[in-house]
Amino acid sequence: MSGSLVIATLTTARNSLKSWPQHGTDSTLDVSGITQLDTPGALFLSALRHLGVALTGVRSEHQTLFDLIDSLELKPLPAVAPVPRWRQMVTALGKSAHDARHEVLSLITFIGRVASWMVDAALHPSTLRPSSISRHVRETGMQALPIIGLMAVMIAIVIGYQGVAQLRQYGGEDLTINLVAVSVLREMGVLITSIMVAGRSGSAYTAEIGVMKTRDEVDALTVMGLEPMQMLVVPRVIALVLTLPVLSFFADIMGLIGGAAISQVLLHLSPTQYLSRLPQVVSLSDLMVGLFKAPVFAFCIAAIACMHGLRVTGSAESVGRETTRSVVKSIFLVLVLDALFSILFEKLKV
Repeated sequence: MSGSLVIATLTTARNSLKSWPQHGTDSTLDVSGITQLDTPGALFLSALRHLGVALTGVRSEHQTLFDLIDSLELKPLPAVAPVPRWRQMVTALGKSAHDARHEVLSLITFIGRVASWMVDAALHPSTLRPSSISRHVRETGMQALPIIGLMAVMIAIVIGYQGVAQLRQYGGEDLTINLVAVSVLREMGVLITSIMVAGRSGSAYTAEIGVMKTRDEVDALTVMGLEPMQMLVVPRVIALVLTLPVLSFFADIMGLIGGAAISQVLLHLSPTQYLSRLPQVVSLSDLMVGLFKAPVFAFCIAAIACMHGLRVTGSAESVGRETTRSVVKSIFLVLVLDALFSILFEKLKV
């Protein structure tokens, strides 16, 4: 055995001895090549010696450590009984519940801080940074129009095809227009838009702030007397709150266009006939329900994205991990809020 035998290399040393023949009275280990030896390494060699392995070539500076270990009354550690499987599962479940509770409280606290800074910005508009807000509006809004429009058209076509296939069995294929229009305006338009924005813009927010954390730029803002919440979080939240309703409205329009296309193909309705049917099946309240949810979703998506960006610790791995958590948490919260809104609007008969 040669090289360094310290606590950091014990695992490697043990693995190298696995292929060694079974220890016995004739086993000999040459340790003359060991250059560094600490107490854990000496304990490891002493344990081998007690198993019948003869150590040769022990250096004089290492022999003192062996003599000290031999003079001690060492007792083996008590055997630890294996933890039952059910206890491991209960422990893991409890830890998950504790972590979930901590995450919920952290999210509520951060959303409260963001809301407080938003109120402060409304009371003191001079603290806002229009250039930063306009940049984020352009990146999260205008540049997202093509992909959101395409997704809305595709979703409307899928709903239309599935609706016709099912309603035709009962002679009610004309109700496909009702299905597509109401679904797009009340639910699918804002929901698909929010999910796309969470994956596209939310991840960008987290990555941008996370990279600033790794470069100590956030700490530099604090040192200069600037508040990171005011400089980094508020502009992004305002930009997303402004753009998501517009994107949702655009998705509604594109979804209705997709419904017109599928109606012409499957129901043989001209665009004029389709447009004349729309006021009979949808109302302004259907449109407003979807647009009402958009700012709420936008606020939550932006707050979660910024929160996880500020949680980055300083490595590229941390940036990727927090970005993934941000997107997953944002989409999950959007779905939960959408379900709660559906129940609320049903109770209110909206």
